[in-house]
Amino acid sequence: MGYFVTCFCFLLSLIFDNINGLFKSEKIKSLAQSTRSLGEYIQCYSIWFLLRIQPWLRLNENFQNIHYFYKKYNTKKIMFVANHRSNLDTFLLISLIPGLRGMAKKSLFSNPFFAPMMHLAGFVPVKKGNLNDFRKGIDLLKTKILNKNFAALVFPETTRCQKNAMGLQKFSDAVFLAAIESQALIVPIIIQGSDQVLGRGDLLLNPYKPIQMIICDAVQSSEFKTPTELSNFIRNYFLERVLCN
Repeated sequence: MGYFVTCFCFLLSLIFDNINGLFKSEKIKSLAQSTRSLGEYIQCYSIWFLLRIQPWLRLNENFQNIHYFYKKYNTKKIMFVANHRSNLDTFLLISLIPGLRGMAKKSLFSNPFFAPMMHLAGFVPVKKGNLNDFRKGIDLLKTKILNKNFAALVFPETTRCQKNAMGLQKFSDAVFLAAIESQALIVPIIIQGSDQVLGRGDLLLNPYKPIQMIICDAVQSSEFKTPTELSNFIRNYFLERVLCN
């Protein structure tokens, strides 16, 4: 039910946006924003509830209450930057952060169940394993999400780590160039243990393994001059806190 209500809200918001493009009405613009916001919270709460009734999930997290999530930051122009250990990572984060968008494998946009939601929500399709496509996706993420004051999720490692891998993979500077150019707030998220539940190459869940997600203090991208400087800072930020180096 939550899936269909969310899709309806997103679709209605797009209709209001198109109408506003013709008439330039602040009331219609506000209606489009509030309708989309309603859909985002319904989506977040629905997935949160669906996950919480799963007996296999052992998630420990320190995230703010969903309803008041963005009050702490006073903005929605946030790039949430996380290390990537499992296909579960995005699904879990969407259940904790309302209105989260990001890049997703192009193959998912052909899935009859996921495609409508992903198109309406504003996810950016990216071809798996293609670095050039990843960079194009980052540009779209900047123009279509961050520059419109929406929150974005990015995995700067560009792909999942191997199961049981230690440390971090190389970060893409393109992620942090987009953050600097859009002057987005950066919020690091540390993920541990999700690869033990569903790691790379796993076909089945390994239930009851603990997963930890830690949301960290925000970082102002505007304080950094180059994407490499910002990338190195965030990477070291992760390594100092994960004890995985």
